[in-house]
Amino acid sequence: YMIMVFDPQILFNDGFYDLVDVRIPEGSLLKPVYPAALAGRTHALGRIFDILGGLLGQRQPEFLNGAGFSSSPHLMYSGFDKGGEWFQLFQIGFGGIPGRPFGDGPDGHSLWPGFTNVPNEFLEKYFPLRIERYEAKPDSGGAGSFRGGNGIHMTYRFLETGTVAIHDDRWFTYPWGVNGGQPGDRATKILERADGSKEVVGNKQDGVEVRDGDLLHFITWGGGGWGNPLERDPELVALEIRQGLVTVQGARDYGVVIADDGTVDASATESLRTEMAQNVVETDGPFNFGPDIETLRANCLEETGLPAPIQPGTVAA
Repeated sequence: YMIMVFDPQILFNDGFYDLVDVRIPEGSLLKPVYPAALAGRTHALGRIFDILGGLLGQRQPEFLNGAGFSSSPHLMYSGFDKGGEWFQLFQIGFGGIPGRPFGDGPDGHSLWPGFTNVPNEFLEKYFPLRIERYEAKPDSGGAGSFRGGNGIHMTYRFLETGTVAIHDDRWFTYPWGVNGGQPGDRATKILERADGSKEVVGNKQDGVEVRDGDLLHFITWGGGGWGNPLERDPELVALEIRQGLVTVQGARDYGVVIADDGTVDASATESLRTEMAQNVVETDGPFNFGPDIETLRANCLEETGLPAPIQPGTVAA
């Protein structure tokens, strides 16, 4: 979609800086030609933040952020209520901001600074639904010396028959961690019918029919971690377990062992961290993308409940 050219040999004052020449080809997603289809384009625009940050940050990795919640997931719910009145909800969700060189990424936050959440009481007052869960999804932020922010698990119970559209991102690939940090977790959407059956629905899907009593688990993605997780203060990890941001099992990603009473098992933690440090795999650069694309494709259906996306330029079997 975009070509960036760098010339590091341009002198500026007493040092060098990179000249960035941005070229956006005509007819691409970022410079579309009518009547190009543009549904979901917002998410591509958001991902540019990750791409540019990752690109420019390679010059100074110590200032590089992980990949984060570079999107604004949309839920649309519309139909006619029992009184024959039309309703239409456009809801924007939140996720995990990446770990940064100066601290953890916020949990359940928006990429766009001006966005704030709509109170659940407002949604329930003006639309035929009930919010049954609205919480940070523990362990969805990537482990690091600075933790990636957690995504959100929001559960809607629909009270009228209607149609739902979901526009979200990052269900297939992971938000990368940097400088030793681990990737954040992926997004998923689960539709739980009133009859008890469940199905995974796509993160970009229109025209999903829902009925009175159906539940939609709208789970967003976390931010990538920053820095070596083994350098994180074990007592901080224990605190976040009490806060519901990290689980006891997730604490082991930081090399932290929690005793039955909820305190840090210092001896077991030291042993685990020593073992984990000996098994660290060195990478060629600052990024940890998680599994490669072919591995993601091979495991996609089992891990996500959805078939792997079709590679552009190929024809589905």
